Amino acid sequence: MSNLSTSKWTKHKILRRSKKLQAHLPETEWLSTGSFVRLLSKYGQVIIKPTGSYGGNGVIQVRTSGNSSYEVQDGSRTRTYTNYEAISPFIKRKMNNTNIIQQRIPLATKHGRPFDLRVMVQRHTKSDWQVTGMLAKVAGKGYIITNIRRSGGRVVTVEKAIQGSELQGMQTSALLAELRSVALLTANQLGPSYRWVKTMGIDMAFDKQGHVWIIEVNFAPMLGLFLKLPNKSAYHAIKSFHTSRKQT
Repeated sequence: MSNLSTSKWTKHKILRRSKKLQAHLPETEWLSTGSFVRLLSKYGQVIIKPTGSYGGNGVIQVRTSGNSSYEVQDGSRTRTYTNYEAISPFIKRKMNNTNIIQQRIPLATKHGRPFDLRVMVQRHTKSDWQVTGMLAKVAGKGYIITNIRRSGGRVVTVEKAIQGSELQGMQTSALLAELRSVALLTANQLGPSYRWVKTMGIDMAFDKQGHVWIIEVNFAPMLGLFLKLPNKSAYHAIKSFHTSRKQT
Protein backbone atom coordinates (compact mmCIF):
# COMPACT_ATOMS: atom_id res chain seq x y z
CA MET A 1 0.00 0.00 0.00
CA SER A 2 1.30 3.46 -0.92
CA ASN A 3 2.30 5.94 1.79
CA LEU A 4 0.89 8.77 -0.34
CA SER A 5 -1.67 10.83 1.56
CA THR A 6 -5.32 10.20 0.74
CA SER A 7 -6.40 13.69 1.83
CA LYS A 8 -8.69 15.82 -0.32
CA TRP A 9 -5.83 18.22 -0.96
CA THR A 10 -3.43 15.54 -2.22
CA LYS A 11 -6.06 14.00 -4.51
CA HIS A 12 -6.93 17.42 -5.88
CA LYS A 13 -3.30 18.14 -6.72
CA ILE A 14 -3.04 14.84 -8.61
CA LEU A 15 -6.28 15.46 -10.51
CA ARG A 16 -5.36 18.96 -11.62
CA ARG A 17 -2.27 17.63 -13.39
CA SER A 18 -4.69 16.37 -16.06
CA LYS A 19 -5.51 19.04 -18.63
CA LYS A 20 -8.72 17.18 -19.46
CA LEU A 21 -9.89 17.36 -15.84
CA GLN A 22 -8.91 20.94 -15.01
CA ALA A 23 -12.19 22.33 -16.35
CA HIS A 24 -14.10 19.97 -14.04
CA LEU A 25 -12.28 20.91 -10.82
CA PRO A 26 -13.38 23.78 -8.59
CA GLU A 27 -10.55 26.22 -8.02
CA THR A 28 -9.08 25.00 -4.73
CA GLU A 29 -6.31 26.25 -2.45
CA TRP A 30 -4.98 25.62 1.02
CA LEU A 31 -6.86 27.95 3.37
CA SER A 32 -4.94 31.10 4.28
CA THR A 33 -5.90 34.72 4.73
CA GLY A 34 -4.63 35.37 1.21
CA SER A 35 -6.55 32.53 -0.43
CA PHE A 36 -9.70 33.46 1.51
CA VAL A 37 -9.64 37.05 0.29
CA ARG A 38 -8.64 36.10 -3.24
CA LEU A 39 -11.21 33.37 -3.88
CA LEU A 40 -14.04 35.17 -2.12
CA SER A 41 -13.32 38.32 -4.14
CA LYS A 42 -13.25 36.26 -7.35
CA TYR A 43 -16.37 34.13 -6.81
CA GLY A 44 -18.44 35.84 -4.13
CA GLN A 45 -19.06 32.47 -2.47
CA VAL A 46 -16.62 29.82 -1.26
CA ILE A 47 -16.66 26.48 0.51
CA ILE A 48 -14.25 25.76 3.37
CA LYS A 49 -13.79 22.16 4.46
CA PRO A 50 -11.32 19.96 6.35
CA THR A 51 -8.99 18.12 3.99
CA GLY A 52 -9.24 14.85 5.93
CA SER A 53 -12.94 14.54 6.78
CA TYR A 54 -15.90 12.91 5.06
CA GLY A 55 -19.67 13.00 5.21
CA GLY A 56 -19.98 16.77 5.13
CA ASN A 57 -18.35 17.19 8.55
CA GLY A 58 -16.96 20.68 9.02
CA VAL A 59 -18.11 22.00 5.64
CA ILE A 60 -19.12 25.66 5.70
CA GLN A 61 -20.09 28.20 3.08
CA VAL A 62 -19.01 31.83 3.17
CA ARG A 63 -20.44 34.50 0.93
CA THR A 64 -20.23 38.25 0.71
CA SER A 65 -23.29 40.47 0.70
CA GLY A 66 -23.75 43.89 -0.81
CA ASN A 67 -22.91 45.81 2.36
CA SER A 68 -19.41 44.27 2.76
CA SER A 69 -20.61 41.81 5.40
CA TYR A 70 -19.95 38.06 5.38
CA GLU A 71 -22.56 35.34 5.73
CA VAL A 72 -21.37 31.98 7.07
CA GLN A 73 -23.62 28.94 6.70
CA ASP A 74 -22.81 25.88 8.81
CA GLY A 75 -25.41 23.15 8.37
CA SER A 76 -28.74 24.94 8.56
CA ARG A 77 -27.36 27.74 10.75
CA THR A 78 -26.32 31.10 9.36
CA ARG A 79 -24.18 33.73 11.03
CA THR A 80 -23.35 37.21 9.75
CA TYR A 81 -20.08 39.08 10.32
CA THR A 82 -20.25 42.81 9.66
CA ASN A 83 -16.80 43.23 8.12
CA TYR A 84 -13.45 41.50 7.49
CA GLU A 85 -12.12 42.41 10.94
CA ALA A 86 -15.08 40.61 12.48
CA ILE A 87 -14.67 37.40 10.46
CA SER A 88 -10.86 37.33 10.53
CA PRO A 89 -10.53 35.47 13.90
CA PHE A 90 -12.98 32.83 12.66
CA ILE A 91 -10.95 32.27 9.48
CA LYS A 92 -7.69 32.12 11.43
CA ARG A 93 -9.13 29.36 13.64
CA LYS A 94 -10.05 27.42 10.50
CA MET A 95 -6.51 27.89 9.19
CA ASN A 96 -5.20 26.01 12.23
CA ASN A 97 -7.34 22.95 11.37
CA THR A 98 -5.98 21.92 7.95
CA ASN A 99 -8.81 23.26 5.83
CA ILE A 100 -8.98 23.87 2.11
CA ILE A 101 -11.01 26.57 0.37
CA GLN A 102 -12.65 26.31 -3.02
CA GLN A 103 -15.03 28.14 -5.26
CA ARG A 104 -18.62 27.27 -4.53
CA ILE A 105 -20.27 25.52 -7.46
CA PRO A 106 -23.83 26.71 -8.16
CA LEU A 107 -25.28 23.21 -7.90
CA ALA A 108 -28.31 22.25 -9.91
CA THR A 109 -31.35 22.08 -7.66
CA LYS A 110 -34.36 19.79 -7.55
CA HIS A 111 -37.40 21.75 -6.41
CA GLY A 112 -35.07 24.37 -4.95
CA ARG A 113 -32.80 21.97 -3.06
CA PRO A 114 -29.20 21.43 -4.27
CA PHE A 115 -28.16 17.94 -5.29
CA ASP A 116 -24.90 16.24 -6.08
CA LEU A 117 -24.02 12.81 -7.38
CA ARG A 118 -22.24 9.71 -6.16
CA VAL A 119 -20.64 7.77 -9.00
CA MET A 120 -19.10 4.39 -8.18
CA VAL A 121 -16.07 3.41 -10.27
CA GLN A 122 -14.46 0.00 -9.72
CA ARG A 123 -11.86 -2.35 -11.17
CA HIS A 124 -10.48 -5.81 -10.70
CA THR A 125 -6.75 -6.23 -10.17
CA LYS A 126 -5.70 -5.96 -13.80
CA SER A 127 -8.84 -4.71 -15.50
CA ASP A 128 -10.00 -1.29 -16.64
CA TRP A 129 -12.10 0.98 -14.48
CA GLN A 130 -15.87 0.64 -14.86
CA VAL A 131 -18.78 2.80 -13.73
CA THR A 132 -20.89 0.39 -11.67
CA GLY A 133 -23.54 2.68 -10.22
CA MET A 134 -24.66 6.26 -9.71
CA LEU A 135 -27.23 8.13 -7.67
CA ALA A 136 -28.20 11.65 -6.66
CA LYS A 137 -28.21 13.06 -3.11
CA VAL A 138 -30.72 15.86 -2.62
CA ALA A 139 -30.02 18.17 0.33
CA GLY A 140 -32.51 18.59 3.15
CA LYS A 141 -34.40 21.85 3.46
CA GLY A 142 -32.14 24.76 4.37
CA TYR A 143 -28.86 22.84 3.95
CA ILE A 144 -25.96 23.42 1.59
CA ILE A 145 -24.51 19.93 2.10
CA THR A 146 -26.15 16.87 0.62
CA ASN A 147 -24.98 14.32 3.17
CA ILE A 148 -28.17 12.39 3.83
CA ARG A 149 -27.66 11.75 7.55
CA ARG A 150 -26.61 15.30 8.38
CA SER A 151 -29.04 17.23 6.21
CA GLY A 152 -32.07 14.94 6.30
CA GLY A 153 -32.01 14.79 2.51
CA ARG A 154 -32.93 11.93 0.24
CA VAL A 155 -31.48 9.63 -2.39
CA VAL A 156 -32.99 9.43 -5.88
CA THR A 157 -31.82 8.22 -9.26
CA VAL A 158 -29.79 10.68 -11.32
CA GLU A 159 -32.53 10.66 -13.95
CA LYS A 160 -35.14 11.62 -11.35
CA ALA A 161 -32.92 14.40 -9.99
CA ILE A 162 -32.55 15.86 -13.47
CA GLN A 163 -36.33 15.90 -13.82
CA GLY A 164 -37.62 18.85 -11.84
CA SER A 165 -34.25 20.61 -11.98
CA GLU A 166 -32.79 23.37 -14.15
CA LEU A 167 -31.47 20.58 -16.40
CA GLN A 168 -34.78 19.00 -17.34
CA GLY A 169 -34.77 20.62 -20.79
CA MET A 170 -31.39 19.07 -21.63
CA GLN A 171 -30.79 15.63 -23.08
CA THR A 172 -30.49 13.26 -20.13
CA SER A 173 -28.47 10.66 -22.07
CA ALA A 174 -25.84 13.28 -22.97
CA LEU A 175 -25.59 14.46 -19.35
CA LEU A 176 -25.14 10.88 -18.12
CA ALA A 177 -22.55 10.12 -20.79
CA GLU A 178 -20.50 13.16 -19.77
CA LEU A 179 -20.81 12.16 -16.12
CA ARG A 180 -19.49 8.67 -16.84
CA SER A 181 -16.67 10.01 -19.01
CA VAL A 182 -15.41 12.44 -16.35
CA ALA A 183 -15.71 9.77 -13.64
CA LEU A 184 -13.55 7.36 -15.64
CA LEU A 185 -10.99 10.09 -16.38
CA THR A 186 -10.86 10.78 -12.64
CA ALA A 187 -10.24 7.14 -11.73
CA ASN A 188 -7.60 6.75 -14.44
CA GLN A 189 -5.80 9.87 -13.22
CA LEU A 190 -5.75 8.78 -9.57
CA GLY A 191 -5.28 5.05 -10.15
CA PRO A 192 -1.51 5.04 -10.83
CA SER A 193 -0.85 6.91 -7.59
CA TYR A 194 -3.09 4.61 -5.52
CA ARG A 195 -2.57 1.19 -7.08
CA TRP A 196 -4.15 -0.58 -4.09
CA VAL A 197 -7.50 1.16 -4.63
CA LYS A 198 -10.11 -0.92 -6.47
CA THR A 199 -13.24 1.10 -5.57
CA MET A 200 -13.79 4.84 -5.76
CA GLY A 201 -16.92 6.71 -4.73
CA ILE A 202 -16.63 9.93 -6.71
CA ASP A 203 -18.78 12.83 -5.53
CA MET A 204 -19.67 14.88 -8.56
CA ALA A 205 -22.22 17.51 -9.51
CA PHE A 206 -23.98 19.29 -12.32
CA ASP A 207 -24.13 23.05 -12.11
CA LYS A 208 -27.22 24.89 -13.28
CA GLN A 209 -25.89 24.89 -16.86
CA GLY A 210 -25.27 21.13 -16.89
CA HIS A 211 -21.48 21.30 -16.58
CA VAL A 212 -19.94 18.36 -14.70
CA TRP A 213 -17.81 19.04 -11.61
CA ILE A 214 -15.66 16.77 -9.44
CA ILE A 215 -16.23 17.51 -5.76
CA GLU A 216 -14.11 14.85 -4.06
CA VAL A 217 -13.11 11.21 -4.26
CA ASN A 218 -13.61 8.67 -1.47
CA PHE A 219 -11.64 5.41 -1.45
CA ALA A 220 -13.87 3.78 1.19
CA PRO A 221 -17.37 4.85 0.17
CA MET A 222 -20.44 3.71 2.06
CA LEU A 223 -22.39 1.40 -0.22
CA GLY A 224 -25.61 1.64 1.79
CA LEU A 225 -26.74 4.76 -0.07
CA PHE A 226 -27.56 2.52 -3.02
CA LEU A 227 -29.98 0.55 -0.85
CA LYS A 228 -32.09 3.70 -0.66
CA LEU A 229 -32.86 3.45 -4.38
CA PRO A 230 -36.11 1.67 -5.27
CA ASN A 231 -34.18 -0.71 -7.54
CA LYS A 232 -31.51 -2.58 -5.53
CA SER A 233 -29.71 -4.06 -8.56
CA ALA A 234 -26.99 -1.36 -8.54
CA TYR A 235 -26.24 -2.07 -4.88
CA HIS A 236 -25.88 -5.82 -5.52
CA ALA A 237 -23.69 -5.23 -8.58
CA ILE A 238 -21.42 -2.83 -6.66
CA LYS A 239 -21.26 -5.14 -3.66
CA SER A 240 -20.41 -8.13 -5.84
CA PHE A 241 -17.68 -6.20 -7.62
CA HIS A 242 -16.40 -4.77 -4.34
CA THR A 243 -15.93 -8.19 -2.73
CA SER A 244 -14.79 -10.10 -5.79
CA ARG A 245 -11.31 -11.61 -5.74
CA LYS A 246 -11.38 -12.38 -9.44
CA GLN A 247 -8.07 -11.96 -11.21
CA THR A 248 -8.11 -10.89 -14.86
